[in-house]
Amino acid sequence: MHKPFTKDQNKKINEFINLALEFNQTHNIFVRKNHEEVYQKDILDCAPLFDMVEEEESVIDLGSGGGFPGILLSILLPNNPISLLESSSKKCYFLKTVVEKLSLKNTKTINQTIKENNSLGVYDVITARAFASTKKIIKLTKNNSHQKTRHILLKGKKKIIQEELRLINKNQYICEIINKDTKKHERNIVIIKNNEQSYRNR
Repeated sequence: MHKPFTKDQNKKINEFINLALEFNQTHNIFVRKNHEEVYQKDILDCAPLFDMVEEEESVIDLGSGGGFPGILLSILLPNNPISLLESSSKKCYFLKTVVEKLSLKNTKTINQTIKENNSLGVYDVITARAFASTKKIIKLTKNNSHQKTRHILLKGKKKIIQEELRLINKNQYICEIINKDTKKHERNIVIIKNNEQSYRNR
């Protein structure tokens, strides 16, 4: 579950879905048939992150694609600076269109591929859905993390997550798996924090 959406949030979410479906007819940004399917499979899937990000924390969404979870967080957290990182020019154009039409003044889009030694800046929260393995995400975002940065990653099956986490240095990072199962598919959220003692000793 998540905090209930306000009337204004619901209005913007519905506008966002309509823009996505309209754009999808000619540009194929995701495989969805109708409004209800986007709401169920994308909005409700990403909504639990709403409760995990604190007021005014900066967020970068890796591989933002059709705007999940990045655009949803932009709507729900208007006081948080949100960056949407997307390597596809087509998808980035869509994200910019949504940001402009919904007047999401807290949000910027970045049209580039993330690299290990990037200069994208430092963020409080790094999030992603279906982007890369956990180890790869941590490796790519070393330049973007400070001592208290949290990775909040939308992942699928727990078995696969556990295999990925075996490759993570447990002295350096603290990992938590939060189960958010739905009736239709297995969903888990992985939260990764720096082990502060280890971080100070780097």
